[in-house]
Amino acid sequence: MKNAEHNGTRRKIAVIVLSSCLLVTAILAFLFIKHRRAYAVTDAVFVRAENLVTLGFEDVSGRLLKLNKTEGAEVKKGEVLAAIDPEKYKLEVEKTERELASTKKFLESRQIALSRLRVEIPIREEIAQQKVENLKKEISSFEASAEALSSRIEQLKRDKNRFISLYKARAVAKRRAEQTDTEFKAKLAEEKGICEHIAAMRASLEAAIKEVAIAKAERKRIRETEKKVDALRQRVAALSSALDSARRRLADCTIKSPINGRIAKKFASVGDVISPGTPVYALVNPADVYVLVLLEETKLKGVEKGCQASIKLDAYPDQNFKGTVTQVLPASAATFALIPRDISAGEFTKVSQRIPVKIRITEGNTSLLRVGLGGEAEIRRKES
Repeated sequence: MKNAEHNGTRRKIAVIVLSSCLLVTAILAFLFIKHRRAYAVTDAVFVRAENLVTLGFEDVSGRLLKLNKTEGAEVKKGEVLAAIDPEKYKLEVEKTERELASTKKFLESRQIALSRLRVEIPIREEIAQQKVENLKKEISSFEASAEALSSRIEQLKRDKNRFISLYKARAVAKRRAEQTDTEFKAKLAEEKGICEHIAAMRASLEAAIKEVAIAKAERKRIRETEKKVDALRQRVAALSSALDSARRRLADCTIKSPINGRIAKKFASVGDVISPGTPVYALVNPADVYVLVLLEETKLKGVEKGCQASIKLDAYPDQNFKGTVTQVLPASAATFALIPRDISAGEFTKVSQRIPVKIRITEGNTSLLRVGLGGEAEIRRKES
């Protein structure tokens, strides 16, 4: 009797346990199905960066003297990361500075000379021209005086001859005839002096005319000096540009970080001879880091821009990251494979394609993110 009761009790307990297990299993299955309908879940998750900032010496070459950062190190914007030997670029800057200073000094002296010529030559020409005009006026005046004097001499000559005849006829005194003769001789001497003075002034006029011609010819010196000044100005501009380039090359002997970020890769070592354009560092900008999810096409329904996502990375299982879908790319990952599938022969096995989905991290310790890390992601679908 007791054994029968005991067996009945055991059967009841077994039924209850089995029923409870079935109920729990059904609930879990229901929750799992509900979760999978509400979320797109995948483990094809990778940390990526929009851009890797590659740094090198753009226009300079030389032996690498400094590498201040190792791979994985954090860097600040403006921080010096590497340097090459700058000696030859310093010498280039110093040489160009000296040449520029010398050319500027010579240009200044030519500009002063040009300013002097622009003032002096027109004044000299004006003075010579005025001298010519004055001499012409004086010559005209003296010629008029000589003409008047010539008329007076002719009159005196006639008076002299008349008085001589009258003296011989005892009509006038001898003194009167002598006075006329003396005045006649004085006027002749005066006429001679005027003629000599006119001749001298004509010689001066010819010299003054030559001075005018010389002053006009010297205007060519102004044009020649202007050309020299223009050439020197162009030389100064060229040297200034060369100096700017030399200073820029000297500044390029050091690499400074353009961003706040982290060293992703170091390509060179101290002592290496670096050529222009050779990469030295690759930097990751935290602002460019995102999570790339390769989502199966069967799970794509309801996944669109703006959907919320939860991410767990294998490297940090205790860290939770939240994010937002920023882009669902318009082509599958296989579209751009290096060796795409060849289905031209008619052989075809259906394979679920994966669509790249970009997620921007909005919550979580982003300083932990490293390009290339993998993990899992759940994307909450938008309700239709």
